[in-house]
Amino acid sequence: MIIKFLISFVSILSQLLFWAVFISVVLSWFSEKKSKLGMMLDQIVVPLLRPFRWARIGMFDFSPILLIILLAVVRNVSVELLLKLM
Repeated sequence: MIIKFLISFVSILSQLLFWAVFISVVLSWFSEKKSKLGMMLDQIVVPLLRPFRWARIGMFDFSPILLIILLAVVRNVSVELLLKLM
């Protein structure tokens, strides 16, 4: 029972973080001024992106892509480990 809850929690958290990163990236493309939503998402996303800021090539910043890949890997590994505990 607890393991099913943990699997659901990890999956939902990773999905929420994915959408936070995605919406933050889209907002950075289209809005010059920060909205309240953009500032709130930045408080969540920027600390997670900071370790990946080295991934810039010219004007392209690949740190969101790296973070999304890492989130997917962590989610998959943690779910697999939890499933083995069942």
